[in-house]
Amino acid sequence: MESIALLAQQRGETALWLDDSGSTTWAQFGAAVQAAREHCERQGVGPGDILVVPGEATLDSLAWLFGAAAMGAVVAPLRRERAAEIESWKDHLTVGWRVQEGQISKVGEGNVSGQASGLLEQLSVRRHPGLILATGGTTGTSKLVLHDLTTLLSAVPTKIGRAWRTLPLMRFDHVGGLDIAWRALAGGQVLVVPPAELTPEAVAATVARHRVEVLPATPSFLNLLLLSNADRTHDLSSLRVVPYGAEPMPAELLQRLRLSLPQVDFVQRFGTSETGALPVRDSGAGLILDTTRTGFEWKIIDDELWVRSPARGLGYLSGGDNERFTSTGWFRTGDLAELSPDGSVKVLGRRAELINVGGEKVLPSAVESVLLTHPLIADCRVLPLANAVLGQVVAAEIVWRGEQRDPVAIKRLVHEFAVSLLPKCHLPTVVRLVAAIETTRNLKKNRSTNS
Repeated sequence: MESIALLAQQRGETALWLDDSGSTTWAQFGAAVQAAREHCERQGVGPGDILVVPGEATLDSLAWLFGAAAMGAVVAPLRRERAAEIESWKDHLTVGWRVQEGQISKVGEGNVSGQASGLLEQLSVRRHPGLILATGGTTGTSKLVLHDLTTLLSAVPTKIGRAWRTLPLMRFDHVGGLDIAWRALAGGQVLVVPPAELTPEAVAATVARHRVEVLPATPSFLNLLLLSNADRTHDLSSLRVVPYGAEPMPAELLQRLRLSLPQVDFVQRFGTSETGALPVRDSGAGLILDTTRTGFEWKIIDDELWVRSPARGLGYLSGGDNERFTSTGWFRTGDLAELSPDGSVKVLGRRAELINVGGEKVLPSAVESVLLTHPLIADCRVLPLANAVLGQVVAAEIVWRGEQRDPVAIKRLVHEFAVSLLPKCHLPTVVRLVAAIETTRNLKKNRSTNS
């Protein structure tokens, strides 16, 4: 991506950001980035210093990120509600500075572990700014991934087209949220401020009010949008593109979305906090990698997808196994994959989410896709349940929209429906009725068994 200062100069009074009070121009954003940079300089933030900046989906967050990066800092976006996580970072890092309420305060606390020291030294040698992403959305296990920010930004597509209005739902401390924001900046799009509460009602109202054309979202959120009937109570006719990702998209849900929003092109996205965005092919047959894309390589070892991406991170500062980052540039994704007869690569799901039923491996998303084809199952989540004989069995939480409310009767109906569609080990032995399926802060289905 070209420098923000150059883009701001070229685009001047062109609108970049829209909210209910009006618009912010590129020139104003460029001034905000410069002000953030000067603030960093006055406070003594220098190359290699770790600076925690706001992670909310705001233009102010982006200004601090780019302003600090211009000073060579290692930027760590983090939302306000996650601030307590900084204390655990100090076991591995020296957190130098933190931005709060538009002001930089010195922290200067923490011990640099051997694992972190070597990675930070790589940045120092390159004289590049860094980016720290704190992962752990669906499993609850937090990892700190370190990126060379210069390398990561160089992989952002820079195609300029019409100034689409884009509503970023994922926050800017998540790789998906940052990717959307960076693509919008590079492509000359207009970002629309998301509502404070990401409810289907609030998001639909924002789409209608600002005539949003691009709505990047997770399948879980899109399902909630349909279940709430917000697609019927608000005018969503302005929508043209819905990029979706971060979790599997059930075929039945995609079909319902296309029926409800026929004017929308639903585009699949795929990526990880460790590799950035990866190329996929829209096929309608699940998550298929685009193996023809230059600069990207793949292989499958023991059913696990390995990728080589130009945007691969340097490694884990904490919480992860750096053996997944090989010295030859490969990253072991932890995703199960298979080679299709036509030579394409299909991504099946996360190895860590497998349910081990007496030695048989069950992917929760595969069971969910079948259950969601039942006309009275509005949503579901499949989880492992400990079992003394089999080790684990399949449990299902179900949002039921039928008149029948007896759990025993519903379990029988679910079993009768699924028995001819699923192998025996995939059948839920426990069915729980819930009002809604829990999602993570990034609007993905929560896979943590501790929730």
